[in-house]
Amino acid sequence: MSSYPIQCLATGVIPQKLPTPLVHLRSLDFHEFGLCFGKEVDLLSILLLVTSSPNVEKIIMEMEQHPTEAVSQTTMNLIDHQDYSHVILDRLRILQILSFSNMKSGMDFVKLILAKSPMLRKVVISLNNGIDIHGKVSILTEMIQYPRASAKAEIIIH
Repeated sequence: MSSYPIQCLATGVIPQKLPTPLVHLRSLDFHEFGLCFGKEVDLLSILLLVTSSPNVEKIIMEMEQHPTEAVSQTTMNLIDHQDYSHVILDRLRILQILSFSNMKSGMDFVKLILAKSPMLRKVVISLNNGIDIHGKVSILTEMIQYPRASAKAEIIIH
């Protein structure tokens, strides 16, 4: 799947969940879509596809960085203000995020996935090149405190 379906979602109001769940979808690979956790439309589109895919086993994505663009307060707090009580990702085993930064919306996304994935085994975070050792320690320190639905979920940051 290319980024075209996500661009179509961006043309109107994005619902919190699809009318028909994507039950046959086993893998979501967003890493070449050019999506940014700092853009509300991109974040809502990712959340819609992830939360509408109850049988997804693997999610791969890349956080595109736009340092010159301001991130709105709405976008930064988007996940906090949405109701995801209906979401359970029973089959998700692997989450991989490339070019990760400590942007609040990205951290909140990982927090949501950890809380909603009882079978999660591995979270692999490849940090953006601009993150120094102090940033890496800060991200890891915060993530290990997040509640997890899976006691076996391993967080790997490099």
